[in-house]
Amino acid sequence: MVTISSLDDPRIAEYRFLPERTGRLFPGERTIVESEVVAQRLLRYPWSKGIVESALLVPPVAERLAPLLQARGVSPERIYVAPKSLLEQVVGYHLHQGVFLCIRVPPHVPIEQHPLPAVMLVGVSSSTNVGAIARSCAGLGFRSLICDRATASPWLRRCIRVSMGAIFALATYHATDETDLLLERLRERGGRLVGVEVGAPIEYDAFEWSRNDILIFGSEGTGLDAEFLERLDAAVRIPMSAAVESLNVAAAAAIVLAECSRRCGLFAERRQ
Repeated sequence: MVTISSLDDPRIAEYRFLPERTGRLFPGERTIVESEVVAQRLLRYPWSKGIVESALLVPPVAERLAPLLQARGVSPERIYVAPKSLLEQVVGYHLHQGVFLCIRVPPHVPIEQHPLPAVMLVGVSSSTNVGAIARSCAGLGFRSLICDRATASPWLRRCIRVSMGAIFALATYHATDETDLLLERLRERGGRLVGVEVGAPIEYDAFEWSRNDILIFGSEGTGLDAEFLERLDAAVRIPMSAAVESLNVAAAAAIVLAECSRRCGLFAERRQ
């Protein structure tokens, strides 16, 4: 392992004053994994070998993570160790832990290989919401997260952090095509397209859910508009009191995913 003693050390340039990126990340681009728990979750997966470029760690954590990192192909020369006070200067904010991995975004899983049921996000621009939905997906037995090109990348640093590493358990796809083309490809995959939107004709707990369903959630501001809903196979709503017009998209997703998971037996499948 390499001890870092200077803020200006070029070997840790990718960690310096970490910005919160937004929007899209392409496969092969760099992103950051934070916290020991999330780092350990990543390193459980054999596919993490080759995508972890380096680590920047406080000394106690370095001793614990070094064997896992080396098992995933990270050489000791790429495991950087520094005191917490220096790490805070490097990244530009107060730290609770002092654990950072620099990784490359893995390749997308082709649409044809995504297991169903799946979740699709349309225009969900908040990385916090994408991360929270990813966590609900993994926790409720879904294994696929599909994002249209207007949705924040599920591999953004904040998405990974908010998901608590749940994104690592999911097949992910971030489209570059028009959303209409993406919908057609999902239909060809055998999926039934089910939108979730205020004012839809069927309440979510009265719907006949299927393991071929693709649950679609719209943007934080406008949701799924009427024209978009016409292109889907079905649409459901969450019954609401008159006190509010709608729920946050991440909260709505958790409610509907839990019902679909219960009806399709995904909970039992995940416990085995």
